Amino acid sequence: MRPRSSHVVTRQASPGFTLIELLVAMAALAILAAIALPAFFEQLARARRSDVQAALLEDAAYMQHYYASHNAYWDQLPPQLPFASTPRQGAPSYAITVSVPADDPTSFVLTATRSGAMSSDACGDFTYDNLGRRDLAAGTFAAGRNAANCWR
Repeated sequence: MRPRSSHVVTRQASPGFTLIELLVAMAALAILAAIALPAFFEQLARARRSDVQAALLEDAAYMQHYYASHNAYWDQLPPQLPFASTPRQGAPSYAITVSVPADDPTSFVLTATRSGAMSSDACGDFTYDNLGRRDLAAGTFAAGRNAANCWR
C-alpha cells in the first residue's frame, strides 16, 4: 500500500471572468438599455417640440411687426420668416411656413411641418395663427394626441 501524501493540490483561480458572469452582465446592460433608450428619445423629442414652439411664437411676433409696418400680413412679397426651420443649427426637425389667405390679408397661419428625426413624431405638425390659437395640423397626429398634450 502506498502511503498517502499530505500534499493537497489546490487549484488557483485565474484572473478574469467566467462566461456565466459575462452573460449576466450583458443581460443586465440589455435590460437597462431597453428601459433607458425610449425615455431618452422621448426627452429629445420633447426638446425639439419645445424648440419649434418657441420658433413659432417668435415668427408670430415677427408677423405682428410686419403687420404694423404694412397694414397686412402679405404685401407685394410674402414676409421672410426669421426662423424658417428648427433647430437653428444642425439638421432640421421642422420646416416653418406662413400662409396668408388671398381674400383676408389680415390673418395668417404658421405651420411647422415635421422632417428629419421628427418625421414620425406622434404629435404631428404644429400650427399657430394670428389670433394666438395653438393647434395641430389635421390628420398629422396620432390617436390620443391633441394640442393640449403636445403644446406644453
